[in-house]
Amino acid sequence: MKNLLFFASLCMAILYTGCSSDKNNDRAEDCSDVICDMAFLSIPITIKYEDDTPVVLDSYEVIEVATGKVRDVPNWGEVFHTYAIASDLDREEFFGKEIELQLVGKIGEKTVVTENYVVSANCCHTYLVKGDKEVVVKDKELQ
Repeated sequence: MKNLLFFASLCMAILYTGCSSDKNNDRAEDCSDVICDMAFLSIPITIKYEDDTPVVLDSYEVIEVATGKVRDVPNWGEVFHTYAIASDLDREEFFGKEIELQLVGKIGEKTVVTENYVVSANCCHTYLVKGDKEVVVKDKELQ
């Protein structure tokens, strides 16, 4: 019983220290010893109608909410039916921060999608913190 209690206490101590987080992102992670893979990642958003057919936007913008800056993102919408909101090209700028982005998609002159996301980056990749990777547009008459 003592061994079980000791083992459980040890596990809790390890979990407690391993799961601590720096919510304010006050400290920058030292990436000098980190080995990253060679993958180039983006954060793709899929937009579809309720019947699962893809929405093909005529145009879209990704706006940094805090500054109003329109981000330069690759547009693969017509080919792959996904819309990148950020990629590893943004890693250095997003590193250690949580950045709120807004995706605004249009068909013709009509805005059909407005979604907000929070993204960040670590030593190797940009990643999604908050937001839906799949957006459903209800009105198929927008085509």
